[in-house]
Amino acid sequence: MGQRITAELSGAELHVIKKLGEGAQGEVYLVDGPQGYQAVKWYKAEQATAEQRAAVLYLVRTGPPFGAGGKRFIWPLDLVTSASSRQFGYLMSRIDTQRFAELGEIWAHLKPVPNFSALCEISYQLANSYRSLHLSGHCYRDISAGNLMFDPKSGDILICDNDNVGVNRQSRCQVWGTMEYMAPEIIRGQADPSTQTDLHSLAVLLFYLWVWHHPFHGEMEYRFHCWDIPAKKKVYGETPVFVFDPENPSNALPPDPDYAIARERWQYCPVPLKNTFIRAFTEGLAYPDRRVTEGEWQNLFSSIKDRIILCPRCNAENFSCPDEESTCWHCHTRIPSPPALTIRRPSGEIQIALGIGSAILRRHLAQLQPQDDGSVKVGIIVSHPSVRGAAGIRNLTKNAWQAAFPDGSITEVPPGRAVPLNPGVVITVEGILMTVTAPKNNGIV
Repeated sequence: MGQRITAELSGAELHVIKKLGEGAQGEVYLVDGPQGYQAVKWYKAEQATAEQRAAVLYLVRTGPPFGAGGKRFIWPLDLVTSASSRQFGYLMSRIDTQRFAELGEIWAHLKPVPNFSALCEISYQLANSYRSLHLSGHCYRDISAGNLMFDPKSGDILICDNDNVGVNRQSRCQVWGTMEYMAPEIIRGQADPSTQTDLHSLAVLLFYLWVWHHPFHGEMEYRFHCWDIPAKKKVYGETPVFVFDPENPSNALPPDPDYAIARERWQYCPVPLKNTFIRAFTEGLAYPDRRVTEGEWQNLFSSIKDRIILCPRCNAENFSCPDEESTCWHCHTRIPSPPALTIRRPSGEIQIALGIGSAILRRHLAQLQPQDDGSVKVGIIVSHPSVRGAAGIRNLTKNAWQAAFPDGSITEVPPGRAVPLNPGVVITVEGILMTVTAPKNNGIV
C-alpha cells in the first residue's frame, strides 16, 4: 500500500490506500486522488495484455450507455499505470458496500432479503440496463450474480466488472463468461458471446434472483458424484433441461431437503413470471432467436410490480390477479381483489393495484425512449387527512390534471393536490385516461 499510480488520460496522480478485493482477472484497491476516494482494478500479469489495454481504452473513450440504464454500470473512467510495472488497471467509482449487497450475502443472511417490490425493481433495472447496453451495439459477455450488486430495500442496482464489454459480434475478449451462466451454444463451441447469448445469461441470473437456484440443477446434477468440468458441460451445454419444464420431467427437482427452498420460491412466483421462465428455458434453449428479450422482461416486471398488494392480516406482500381473490402465501388469509387504476395508453391498457403509497410512474403513461427507465413519479396514492378509509391520488407533476366524476362534474387538480379515488372517476393526465375501478362490494384502499 502507499504506492503512487497515474490515471493516463487525465494525468491525475492516485494514492493507493488499501486492497478491497480480488477476482480472477485482478485485484481492486481503494485510491485517493483529485476526485476523492475511488477504486482501481489492477490486472494480474497474465491478464495485462495489449488487447485488454486496448479494450479498456476503448470503453473509457466510448463511455457507458446513455440514460438511467447506463448510469448503473460502474464503467471504466481512465486507464491507470505505474512507472515501476508493466501491469495496468482502470479507474472506477467506489461502491457503497454498506448499502449495496451481493446475492451471496443475501443467501448467507448477511444482508436483508428483498421483498417482492424490491425484487421486481432489481429485475426491472437489470433488464433496462442491459437493454440500453445492447441498443448501444455492445454485449456484456459475462452476465452473472458476481457482477451484480443491489440495494435490498429500494431495488436500485449496480453492474460491476464492465471491462469485458465489447462490440457485438466484432471485438474479441479474454473472458467468455461464467460456465453456469453461459448459453449452451457457447459451451458446445458453436457460437461466440453476443447480445443473443447475453439474453440466456440474463434469464439465468433472473432465475437465481427469484428462485435462489440454477434452472438446470435437478436430477441430472443430483446424480453426478463428481461436479467437474465434463459434468458441468453436460448439464449446462450438451443436454440442458429446465427443472420446471412442464413437458419434460427428466430433470425435475429431486425429493431432497436441499432443493426445498427452490421448490418453495418457485411457488411464490406469479403465473406470468413462471410462464416466461418456462419459455426462456425451453424454447430459448432450442431456438436462441426466440429468447426472452430485455424489453419483455422489463415490461413483465413492471406489470407484476403494479399488482402487488399487502395482506390485511400479516402485511406480507402478495401478487394479485384482476377480479380474483388471492390467498396470502405467508399466513394463508384470503385477500379480496383490490381496487385498481386502469390506464388507457396508445400502446395498450394496464392496471395498477391501489394501496396507500402506490405510485404512478412516467413509464405507466407512455412508451419511453430506451435510455429512460420511466421511474419518475407522476402521482402517489395518499390517505385522506380526515376521512378514515378514504384515499386519493396526489398530482406530483407541474401541470394540472382533469378529473371527471360519475355525476358529470369536472374539476381541475392542480400540482400538489389530490383527487378522491372513488369508483368511476376518470382522471386525464397528459392526454392519458386513468379510471378508478373497484370490485363489487369492495371499498377504495
